Amino acid sequence: MDIKDLPKTIIRLDDGMEFLLNESTGKYRVHLGIPHLDDPKHLHSEYTYERLMEDSRSRGQFKVADRTENLEAMRKNWLRQCESHNDGHGNEED
Repeated sequence: MDIKDLPKTIIRLDDGMEFLLNESTGKYRVHLGIPHLDDPKHLHSEYTYERLMEDSRSRGQFKVADRTENLEAMRKNWLRQCESHNDGHGNEED
């Protein structure tokens, strides 16, 4: 995919994390919202569009940002899930 055709932002659906396009590499990195940490010169893990959107390991877990997302609600829901005592192993009552 040509860099000019790539979306600028991709959203991870479970926690509302934003992945921004690094136009110099053509890959996506997590947007932390902290300018000095978001600087592309700093070391970041970067992912191709195909890895985030099309790879079978992540299919359905990401979407191209279209400004209809309620990121705050997504993040709050994710935090609630993390804070719950249900870790998915059937030991909720421990």
